Amino acid sequence: QETSDLINRAHDLKCFDDAVRELRKRHIEVVVHIINGLPHETKEMMVETVKHLNTLDIQGIKIHMLHLMEKTKMGYEYKKNPWKLLTLEEYVDITVEQIAWLRKDIIIHRLTGDAPSDMLLAPFWTKRKFVVTNEIDKKLRKLNLYQGDYYEKELTSK
Repeated sequence: QETSDLINRAHDLKCFDDAVRELRKRHIEVVVHIINGLPHETKEMMVETVKHLNTLDIQGIKIHMLHLMEKTKMGYEYKKNPWKLLTLEEYVDITVEQIAWLRKDIIIHRLTGDAPSDMLLAPFWTKRKFVVTNEIDKKLRKLNLYQGDYYEKELTSK
């Protein structure tokens, strides 16, 4: 809830879960956006987000890194009192783990996002989308991981 308040999200997790259920009752496909790198969130919390999404009837996901933008509340806060942002390497590590936990039937629509260059305060590595996606791919190959590997291992161990 602390993160929701920080980003001015006007609903809680129960409201989100209820909305997903209502959409699915009407046979509307659901594609969820998640933001990695929000202040106060740990790697474990970001991975837990994907584990929670696995419990819902969602069809797709778009994974983004937090973009700090000019003329936004969070942008002003960052300029006044900068905090540590995820590095490219940290984002790759977290995203790879999220992919390994994500159910195989959930379509990954995006692994990084865009921000208008003239408004982006940080992190600037997010502008290099091909580098980001290539690093994620390299790490998955290096670890011999595929989407859903951790999720399926957990299912079979129960």
